[in-house]
Amino acid sequence: MLAHKRGATPVSGDRNGATEPARQQVRLMVVDDHPAVRWGLEQLLDAQPDFSVGAVCIGGEGVLARAQAERIDVAIVDYSLGGRNGLWVCRQLKRLPTPPSVIIFSAFANDHLAACCAVAEADAVLNKGVLGSELCDAVRSVMRGRRLLPRVAPPLADMLRRRLADDEQMLFGMLLAGIPRAEICRILGTSARDLALRQDAMLSELEALPGEPSPSWRRSDRIDLERLIPQRRG
Repeated sequence: MLAHKRGATPVSGDRNGATEPARQQVRLMVVDDHPAVRWGLEQLLDAQPDFSVGAVCIGGEGVLARAQAERIDVAIVDYSLGGRNGLWVCRQLKRLPTPPSVIIFSAFANDHLAACCAVAEADAVLNKGVLGSELCDAVRSVMRGRRLLPRVAPPLADMLRRRLADDEQMLFGMLLAGIPRAEICRILGTSARDLALRQDAMLSELEALPGEPSPSWRRSDRIDLERLIPQRRG
């Protein structure tokens, strides 16, 4: 669980290597369906002199309207929400005219989730076991345009790629590499709208964990995934 020390002196940088500019108030949204986690995050984030929690939501309903109304800069979104999950929420937020940065916050952050986050355009993925200071550092880093997604191990990336149609595999590689969407559209000769639709379809193929088959992936892929990633839900 997150921990922080009240009254700590603000520092001029963070552990991710970003340099602190002149302070600005960062407007935050918390999306989590667990009341204790929501309360803990709100207390932690509001204690920071440069943060302001503008919206707290229990699920995907109403998130877009709140994000626009409150001019949210960074959304911290639980992956395991009731109903639509955090990656769905992320995809909707990224369609806004001025999209916020999105941090996916999960109790089982691993390479598989990191790959899905790359496709969903999340800016960072963090495990819920991190210290509060690490979460605050991540917020400041994504505000400066940093992408905090771990590199996906090649065996897992190759296995996930095999779930996709041949014409989607190159796109998947570009998304994993963090190539800007505008550049991807230029390379593939596609529109931003069509790219977004392809990303949505790709997520439906990639998200399923062992025992949760997506529409088309093979049993051999499920066995590979069971071997490549630890099974931990929560």
